[in-house]
Amino acid sequence: MAEKMRLHVSPYARKTARELGVVLETLTGSGPNGRIVWRDVDAAAKTAENSAAGGVAGYYTTVDVRELLAALKTLDGALTFPAFAQRAAERLSVPVRFAGDGIEGALPVLNEGETAAMTVGDPTDGHARVHLAYDSGAMSDEAAAKMLRSMKGLLEKPLTMLT
Repeated sequence: MAEKMRLHVSPYARKTARELGVVLETLTGSGPNGRIVWRDVDAAAKTAENSAAGGVAGYYTTVDVRELLAALKTLDGALTFPAFAQRAAERLSVPVRFAGDGIEGALPVLNEGETAAMTVGDPTDGHARVHLAYDSGAMSDEAAAKMLRSMKGLLEKPLTMLT
């Protein structure tokens, strides 16, 4: 059985997420000890709102990739962060696009025939930003949230992909 993690969310952020339809499990908190606060929910809602034209919805999360970067370093360049992220995205059956700075608020554009696409930012000080855009007519919010959580897990705990 999958282990259910308890989310640390401020009451106001939880209420706002419920009102705006933001899936809390897709967010990484910016508050004390990683607590999800109102500004995290507001940013997610604005990102989804900006991408809602054309039936495309989206979520983002910030990923701690320090463990992955340390593991890749031991491979002496045999596997880079972009190559690893590409493999992880292939494992989830979603196209991936890479972005440098300026990923904030940007979601990947879905190409014809795609139901979902991810943008992965290059890691800065051990963290990377992952955006998921998806066709809301072809994929439910729950399925999209699960996909984003899976990508986050693969990037944060890479040993399942490195062996």
